[in-house]
Amino acid sequence: MKPVILVPIALWILSLGAAFLIGRGSNSSQSDRRTALDESRPSSLKRSSSRPTYGVKGVRNSETNLLPTAQTSRIIKNSTPEQAVTELAKLVDPVERARGFLELLETLEADQFLDVVAEFRALGITEQRMSEYGMLLHGWAKTDPKGALAYTMKNTGTPFARQAIMASWATDDPEAAIAFARANHEGTGAIPLLVGVIRGIAPLNLSRATDLLQDLPYGRERGDALQGILPLVMENGVSNALTWTAGIADPQLQSGAINYIMSGLAGSEPRHAAELLVTLDDKSAAARAADDVGGALARVDLEEAKIWSAGLDEDLRSQAIEGVIGHYASQDPAAASEWLASLPETADLDGAIRQFAWRSQRSEPQLAADWIGQIQSVERRNEMYNSVLSRWLRNDPVSAEQWIQTTPDLPEYVRGLPNRVR
Repeated sequence: MKPVILVPIALWILSLGAAFLIGRGSNSSQSDRRTALDESRPSSLKRSSSRPTYGVKGVRNSETNLLPTAQTSRIIKNSTPEQAVTELAKLVDPVERARGFLELLETLEADQFLDVVAEFRALGITEQRMSEYGMLLHGWAKTDPKGALAYTMKNTGTPFARQAIMASWATDDPEAAIAFARANHEGTGAIPLLVGVIRGIAPLNLSRATDLLQDLPYGRERGDALQGILPLVMENGVSNALTWTAGIADPQLQSGAINYIMSGLAGSEPRHAAELLVTLDDKSAAARAADDVGGALARVDLEEAKIWSAGLDEDLRSQAIEGVIGHYASQDPAAASEWLASLPETADLDGAIRQFAWRSQRSEPQLAADWIGQIQSVERRNEMYNSVLSRWLRNDPVSAEQWIQTTPDLPEYVRGLPNRVR
């Protein structure tokens, strides 16, 4: 069991190192932050020849205990930056790696980052190396954000690197970062680089970040930006976070934000989420979150979740039941089936039945198939017949074919599934 525990702990420690570095880069005074956001400052390229400052050693020691070690210092002293980044990446101890990367960043000049980042990327960007990668990108953005962006836009296919650089740049010079993002976008759709800008600005000026968020059209970019800003919004509690959503003018964005907040709360405090859900004015957002809340509550107390979900008003009940049945069917399909059958016929149970069939088809394929016929939507019913029966036919063709032959009123295409699967 120990290796399973050590892996997430190692990743967490590496994240602390990256978070520390990003925090040092944006740890200016409140007056400096307001000035940075209210006035355009000279581009950070004007200081690209200077070495970035990440904090004095005494401060680093008191706040993070990430002082260099003899081994990391020796690697950096006796190697070129490109060799050092390779050797540091090979260190097994995640804390020592974080120390080494922080120490390396203190030594790099602006014109050295390109080769160092290229060397690091050549090692392969694994999940374990993402924190160090973020640290290097953050440091590069502090000295030459345009150069860093030019490299990543040419050499990377995912938005991680670009967003990390834009976030770092935006903490120092938000207006320059915003202008660059808008100037380097073609077409009328969302501006992808603004996602990173929003993440960088949010800790300094949440109102400005929210305005930029609303400028993004509906799509993946806006969802990414919303997810990036919400942890900051949630720091002051759920009530304040929901108050923040009230200031969002776009109803669709507002509903999405409420759903994210409620789903996040459900994961940590399911009972609180269940109590809060019924008080929300936005019933559409509440309904979208009810599935997550129901599932989270079921994992804590199944009986409580069953009573809670069945007693909700009609506009929330079906989604909450869907969340509960997903967990219930995974644990005990037969008992979940009995509970599903006991619910009022007036309830919209299509979603719950689909969830039940998905969750129970491995262990109880016949029970799953028996319920599909009660799905009211013809399209959804046919989808589930095709999915569940195809799987059953592959795993146990004799039993599946016998069920198809003896079950009345099945569509003709369902009766033809055995031949198609064969």
